[in-house]
Amino acid sequence: MKKSQAWFRNAGVGIFIHWGVYSVIGRGEWAMQQEQIPLDEYDRNIEKFRAEKYDPNEWAQLAKFANMRYMVMTTKHHDGFCLFNTATTDRNAIRQGPKRDLVKDYVKACRKHGLKVGLYFSWPDWSIQAFNDGPEKDQKTWTEYVKLIHTQVRELCSNYGKIDLLWYDQAPNMNGKQFMTTELLHSIELNAMVRKLQPDILINDRSLLPEDFYTAEQHAKPPKNPKRLWEACMTMNRHWGYFPADDIYKSAKEIVHTLTGIASNRGNMLLNIGPKPDGTIGEPERHRLKSIGNWLNLHREAVDNVSPCPSVNSGTYGCSSSKNENVYLYVHWWHGTSITIANCATDFSSGVILGTNQTVTIQRKGRHVKLLDLPTSPPDQLCTVIKLTST
Repeated sequence: MKKSQAWFRNAGVGIFIHWGVYSVIGRGEWAMQQEQIPLDEYDRNIEKFRAEKYDPNEWAQLAKFANMRYMVMTTKHHDGFCLFNTATTDRNAIRQGPKRDLVKDYVKACRKHGLKVGLYFSWPDWSIQAFNDGPEKDQKTWTEYVKLIHTQVRELCSNYGKIDLLWYDQAPNMNGKQFMTTELLHSIELNAMVRKLQPDILINDRSLLPEDFYTAEQHAKPPKNPKRLWEACMTMNRHWGYFPADDIYKSAKEIVHTLTGIASNRGNMLLNIGPKPDGTIGEPERHRLKSIGNWLNLHREAVDNVSPCPSVNSGTYGCSSSKNENVYLYVHWWHGTSITIANCATDFSSGVILGTNQTVTIQRKGRHVKLLDLPTSPPDQLCTVIKLTST
């Protein structure tokens, strides 16, 4: 495995950041298309997108406290407004709104705090009529659109130093049509340019090419190829961008349960936050990140670089993973003083509850392994992890 791939394989958890003009509207990042808002009406919100309290160092410090290893921020979403300095359009944060290169400050903060730098880029652009019309209406304007996309990606890969990860996204046009192909986007040429500018970069699979890693969205199903790098990007509530009416947040416990399920299949969780237009992060998200960080402080070894554990079946307790001679049981449902691992092909010499000094009594009964003398209540309220060492 290449060094550039190894960091991703060992990362475990990262933060996804959806932030832009749509944060002013407060109905998610798809409001422009879903509500069919005309461009001139949509752009009246740009002057309200001031980012006056934006402090990327505070974002990065929160990510570090939460034990995240990388961050991915939207440099341009489907609405086409660029958070970076670009020569391709005046619809950018230097010329309008914040009057500041938001990406530059974000990249600097990531590096300062030891986080890998990820940039999200949407090649669909609802603000460009050629994309909404498609290539058949006017080949010349389509060619100009593709050239603009390539130029913007070149700017991102040229103007901010080393970038660790490029996260493309896909979407239909304003008319709801999906028509893009690798030939129309010139994806092969696009990514060849990216790799020439950033030789160590990782690219996701949303430029219509497989590239380095698979991205699952709002689900934790791993790729068919067990050796393929992958991540599951997940929201804390039901939306990506700032949406104050959506108060249906997953609990920290549910998020950790999902995280352990992803880890058990060799994946990363990319957990989303949607900052307010001023750049501040809401308390529901901050609270969950801090809770997850506290859990990871005690259980990091059970998330980093683990693999599926076919010899230890998931059962009534939750799921499991393995690393070297160790097996980690993620006990999602603590149901008393004993746990049965049914049809277990592995024998264990010792066991301990992570985050405590408590050892576990292990007893084999035929095909089954029993863990005995456990506490009546779960030692960890989010997810207790039992580390078993094989003989």
